[in-house]
Amino acid sequence: MADTLAQSESPAAAPLSAPAALPDNSHSRRWILASIWLVVLLGVPLWWSTTALERRPLPEQRIQAWNSDWQTRLPSLLASDTSDEADGRAVKFSPRYKLAFTLLNEDSAAGGAVLAWDAQSLLTGSVAPLLASLAPIHEFTVETQVQYFAPLAVELHRKDGKEGTYVDEADLRAFVNNAEWNLATGDTLDPVLQFLLFVPSIEHRPLKIRRQDGSDAPLSFISPQRGGVVIYNPPSPAHEQPPSVPLDLPLSALRPAFCIFERQLRALLGVPLVPPGGAMLTCGRALSPHDVDSLAKRRLREATGDTVETLAATVKLASEIQNMQINAGVQRRVEAALDQLDEAASTNTVISALSHVATAQSLASRAYFDPSMMGLLYFPDEHKYAVYTPLFGPVAVPLLLSLLKEFKLWREEKRKRKKARAVRPLPEVGEVPDPREKQE
Repeated sequence: MADTLAQSESPAAAPLSAPAALPDNSHSRRWILASIWLVVLLGVPLWWSTTALERRPLPEQRIQAWNSDWQTRLPSLLASDTSDEADGRAVKFSPRYKLAFTLLNEDSAAGGAVLAWDAQSLLTGSVAPLLASLAPIHEFTVETQVQYFAPLAVELHRKDGKEGTYVDEADLRAFVNNAEWNLATGDTLDPVLQFLLFVPSIEHRPLKIRRQDGSDAPLSFISPQRGGVVIYNPPSPAHEQPPSVPLDLPLSALRPAFCIFERQLRALLGVPLVPPGGAMLTCGRALSPHDVDSLAKRRLREATGDTVETLAATVKLASEIQNMQINAGVQRRVEAALDQLDEAASTNTVISALSHVATAQSLASRAYFDPSMMGLLYFPDEHKYAVYTPLFGPVAVPLLLSLLKEFKLWREEKRKRKKARAVRPLPEVGEVPDPREKQE
């Protein structure tokens, strides 16, 4: 019985042996480490090539040649009298414009509003002949609309003892209330010129414009490079009408306003208001062929200078900002713009040259404002390091430490093998060496 208990207790009393350690297979470990480094060494060049900026070369020599002597390349076409240069109010040249004529009522609910107009007839007798004569240079799209509520954002003043209100001439720059006036004209890439006929509310009539010296200014003004405004104070009705009854005005009541629109359009397009004879142009008069030719030459000179300046600015911007991307699209547009300039220099007619320069101007502008160039404009190399260091740092440090550790183990093993070969006794004569020693 005692022997049985002793035998049963002996296994429990014996201490548990530790599991045998796995053999250290340095060969497999090094193959795994080498495979990881192989993936890294192959992946880094691939990542570098896919994230590197594309910088296509630009034809700098051609641009420099045009920038230095563009005026001498079109001598016969640009030769014209420069005394009728357009002032600063003129819009930048474009082959197409959109004209928007809008009737604005400050508050139609107060009554006495102009809720309708025969815009087609008014345009036919004023602006239409001018647009028809400019057809060789510009293409126009005309749009009209009527709005019933257009509050003012400028402060109106009242004269002591006098009826009506006035606005200071210095406040006219804020007269157009873009925040509350719906002047949208639909989706278009063409420059839009807004012509506004503003009808004040009854409580503000008559609305005047006062100069700094206290005198009354004309009831119209030009917004440089944007359009024109005409303030129209309707005549007071013979008897009081309810607010729901709109004003019924004859066509002749609004015709003077459209004649002002025509003069404003001439100024915005760079058309001289006074012909060589000195007499003021009458309303609804078309331009003569000589005036159209002079205007085309002036516009050709302006568009050519603007195109060359834009191309030179593109090259300068690309050279100053090394991390700016220049893709194939930008390169292609710049080269196409230069080709159009060369075509303009080889033609013999002003209208044909202006058409080529207009295309070159559009291509140069699209290249300069290409979204791919602006995307990395404010993303310098310091930002790249700040973004990629937290990503690659945790991966690179363990790999480098593992490589260093394995290199130390390899040197230690090499040193041990060299030491073992140095202390091993030579075999006696006739003794066969152990083949395992050769393997080691």
